[in-house]
Amino acid sequence: MSRTNEVVRHFNPAWYASVMGTGGVANAVHLFLGRVPFFEGVAQVLVGLNIVLFVILIFPWTARWIWHFDRLAEDLRHPMLGNFFVTMPVGALLLGANFYLIGPSILSPDFIDVTGLVLFIFAAVLILFFTLVVMYNAYAREDLSVEHLNFAWFITPVADIVVPVLGGPLAAHYLSFDPGAAMTVNMIDMAFYGIGFMLFIYIGAVVFNRLINHKLPHAQVSPTFWILLGPIGMGVVSLFAIANTSQSLGLVADAGALKLLGTILWGFGLWAFLQTIVLTLRYWKDGIPFTMTWWAFIFPFAAYTISTFTVAVFLKSQIVYWYGIVLLALLVLMWLTVLVRSIVTLEELLLPAKKKA
Repeated sequence: MSRTNEVVRHFNPAWYASVMGTGGVANAVHLFLGRVPFFEGVAQVLVGLNIVLFVILIFPWTARWIWHFDRLAEDLRHPMLGNFFVTMPVGALLLGANFYLIGPSILSPDFIDVTGLVLFIFAAVLILFFTLVVMYNAYAREDLSVEHLNFAWFITPVADIVVPVLGGPLAAHYLSFDPGAAMTVNMIDMAFYGIGFMLFIYIGAVVFNRLINHKLPHAQVSPTFWILLGPIGMGVVSLFAIANTSQSLGLVADAGALKLLGTILWGFGLWAFLQTIVLTLRYWKDGIPFTMTWWAFIFPFAAYTISTFTVAVFLKSQIVYWYGIVLLALLVLMWLTVLVRSIVTLEELLLPAKKKA
């Protein structure tokens, strides 16, 4: 029991980034290669793995609120670690999106719809809560220094922007028999998108100012540079989802203009992706120690990869599609690397230390 207590006490909220990353990889594989039975099977296996990850992590995440709230509150106030609490509800959104996108071939429609609604409400409430807490802490703390500012601060805007990724298919479900419910979900999607996108611009100005006018962060937090791809990639995917629902509800005559804006945002992602690679290579030559921040490599990159598929379909472009295939191959390789390193770390965390001879 004491061992379990220690695991819960020191549980890192960033572990749920593994659910975000795995869910993103599953959706990317399905979208690009789902027509091939083998790869669709791979996507289904990834969804199963994501369910297992979500369920396993829910115990220490929840127990910490009860057993070690003082330690949790301290982490929540931390200028970097506090940003990662929102990965849990975002993981719930990605799991719900997995169900709608990949689940129909292995899960019942009723299960998907009921679970999707529960996850949507649960995640939206928690994301709003953590957004308020994290931003309040940023305002209220008087001991923040420039060293505390990095791309991890983008996780909160990403969380808000991800809401329509589950809200879109959920609204589509309600369209045929309850347009009022579909309108409510779409309204929630638009509100969260507005919160997240404006915070992305607001926080982006602060973080870019820090990077330009001060020295770069230390190597341990360098994976957070990839988080820049999160609000861009999800910004594209969520805007397309809102556009489709809004057109179906008659709010706009044609979703094309909104999708064109999303495509322009995807173009910004090309620069962000290349710039991120350059910065990563700068750090890589000196070594980047493994921590849970390595999961920052995965979900943002998955979001950008999925947005590439979305844009390829919209533009009917084979060039963009095959660019996305290259991204997908790199994404899967990175996911496997980070997953293996995480399993080794988790094993070291859970197994009692060997007694010295």
